[in-house]
Amino acid sequence: MSDSFQQKLSWRSNFYLIFIGQFVSGLTTMIVQYAFMWYITAVLKSATALSMSTLVMFLPWIFLAPFAGVVIDRWSRKVIMISMDLMAALVAIIISITIGQFAGNALLTLLLIAIFVRAVTQVFQQPTLNTIVPVIVPTEQLTKINGQIQTLQSLTMVIAPGISAVLFGLMSIQWIILLDVIGAIFGSATILLARVPKPTAQEEQVSFFKNFGLGLAALAQHRGIFQYSLLSLVAITLIMPGASLYPLMTTQHFNGTIGQAGIVETVWSVGSLLGGLYISIRGAGKNRFYAIFLGLLLLGLSFTVFAFLPGTPVGFWIFASLNIIAGFALAFMNSPFIAIVQEQIPAETMGRVMSVLAALTNIGAPVGLMFAGPLADNFGITRLFLLAGVGTLLVTLAAVILPAVRKIDEKTDNKKTALD
Repeated sequence: MSDSFQQKLSWRSNFYLIFIGQFVSGLTTMIVQYAFMWYITAVLKSATALSMSTLVMFLPWIFLAPFAGVVIDRWSRKVIMISMDLMAALVAIIISITIGQFAGNALLTLLLIAIFVRAVTQVFQQPTLNTIVPVIVPTEQLTKINGQIQTLQSLTMVIAPGISAVLFGLMSIQWIILLDVIGAIFGSATILLARVPKPTAQEEQVSFFKNFGLGLAALAQHRGIFQYSLLSLVAITLIMPGASLYPLMTTQHFNGTIGQAGIVETVWSVGSLLGGLYISIRGAGKNRFYAIFLGLLLLGLSFTVFAFLPGTPVGFWIFASLNIIAGFALAFMNSPFIAIVQEQIPAETMGRVMSVLAALTNIGAPVGLMFAGPLADNFGITRLFLLAGVGTLLVTLAAVILPAVRKIDEKTDNKKTALD
C-alpha cells in the first residue's frame, strides 16, 4: 500500500487497523493453543505433561524477551510482526502434516516443540505491539486504549475455548492447527497496510548490549514499577501452576468433560472481558494503584476458595462462576500497570523496557510449573490452588506496605533509583 494511504490514516483508524488484524491472528492462535491443551488432556491424561506444555510456553520469555526488546528498538516493527506471523504459519503447516505419525512420549515431544516455537513468535510480537501503541496513540488516551486492548484480548479468550472445544469434537486436530495459517495471513496483511513508526537513527546506532543495559537502567529508574514487577514475579510463580491445570481440575477433581473445561476457560475470559470493558469506558481512576490492588486481592481470594470446593457438580459450577471474578481481577492488574509504564518510560527505550519487564514478570511461571505436575499428580490439584491463593494475598499485602508501589502512579517517583 502506498505511503500516501498510510499518511491519510487518523491515529484511531491506524490503531484499529492494526488491532483488528491482531484480533483475528490472536483468535486463531488461541484456538490452536487450546486444541493442544485438549489434546494433551484427552490423550496423555497427565498433569506433568500439561504443566510441561505450559512451562515450555514460558521459557522463551525468560531467555529471549530482553534480547527481543533490543531487536524491536533497532529493526522495522513491521518486519518483526510479519516475519513472526509467517513463522507461526510455517510451524502450523509442518505440525499439521506430521502430528498423526507420533504417539506417547514422541507425540508430547512434537507438541512441546510446536508450543515452544509459537511462544518464540509471541516473545517478539507482544512487546512490539506494546511499543507501537504509545507512539501512535495520544498520551491522554493510553489508559482507555489499553483497556480496549485488554477487552480485545479477553474477547479472544472468551471465544477461543468454546470454538476450540467444539472443533475438537468435530474434526481432527490436523485441520484445527491450520487455522493458524489463516490468522497469520490476515494479521500480516493488516500490519502491511498500517502506518508503523520506525526506530530512530539514534536507536539503531547503539550497540546490542548497550541497548539491553539501557532497558534495565530505564526500568530501574522507577522504583514502583521495578518493585511491582518483582511482586508480580512472586504472584505468577504461585498462580501459574494452578492456572495451567484448569483442564485437569475440571476432568479429574470435578469428573467433568473437555466441554466443561472449555466452559471454565470461557468464563474466566468473560470476566477479563468485563474488566477490560470497564477500564476502556471508565478508566482505572485517578490513582491506578487502587485498581491494581483490587485485582490482586480478588485473584488471591478466588484461588483460595477454589482449594476448598468439593468435587461435585455443584462444586464445579461454583468453580466456573467464580472465574468471572478471577478474570475480572486479571484485567485490573494488567491494563493500568501497562499504561503507567507506557506513560513514564521514555519512548526511545520502550521496546527494551517492555521486553525486560516481560522477562521479569514471566520468569516465575517456569519456576512454579517445574513443580506443578509432580505435586498435582502426588498430592492433588487443590493444594496448588490453596498455595496460589494465600501467596497472592501476601503479595497484595506487600504491595500495600511498600511505599514505592503504593505511589506507582505518581510521576515524580520515576526519577528515583529502584533500590533506594
